Amino acid sequence: MEEQPRPDIPENLPVKLIADADFAPYSFVSNTGSPGGLAVELAIAACERARLRCTLEALPFADILGALERGEADVAVTGPRLDPATLQAAQMTRPYFRIMARFAVLAGSPLASADPEALSGSRIGVVKDTVHARWLEAYYGGSYIQTFESLAAAGVALKAEEIDAIFGDNLQTIYWVTGNASVQCCRLLGGAYSDFDYFSRNLAFLVSPRRPELRAAFDYGLDQAQSTGATARIIRTYVPLDPW
Repeated sequence: MEEQPRPDIPENLPVKLIADADFAPYSFVSNTGSPGGLAVELAIAACERARLRCTLEALPFADILGALERGEADVAVTGPRLDPATLQAAQMTRPYFRIMARFAVLAGSPLASADPEALSGSRIGVVKDTVHARWLEAYYGGSYIQTFESLAAAGVALKAEEIDAIFGDNLQTIYWVTGNASVQCCRLLGGAYSDFDYFSRNLAFLVSPRRPELRAAFDYGLDQAQSTGATARIIRTYVPLDPW
């Protein structure tokens, strides 16, 4: 694919970024008091490659969209859901990540696939009253769906062999499998699942309507970060297993 040229905007253009202070692993305030996270680092990488001079501030979730609308910030790295109301108030860049879902099983499980046929008759644990539970009910009618108060509680049942698999948010499942609570008991089963009717949604930066030229600049910066391998390196820093 032919490389797209950098948008025709001045170099070292000042850009103020804002991010949700409590949306780990995408954005958060570190122990040192500075913003960090997967989305924060991707935004900084995009800034560098688009040759923009970016600063970043972490704000409470409720303040993000208002700051964009009032012109107090130029780009929201994380924050409001990308719904019609939000997109009337701001422009989205191209997506930088997608929220998906994942199965996990015991390390010694004979299961080789997470397809509905392969899991027919299996006991699957999921957090109750969630989109993940509703998805299983819609597509895994041949399995026994058991609900729990949390993914951690489902994980305890999996370790005790009371269920055969767990299903939940992709990153949460990866963190549980690789975390201390699992004691290396388990592995991911198959790849990540994407379904926009249930649990999937794209994550993108939101650009202030006062700075529409920045949308193309960040699209360019994100493309450059991906083509040079920076995106993959940043994702590996925050996600210990392949998220796809």
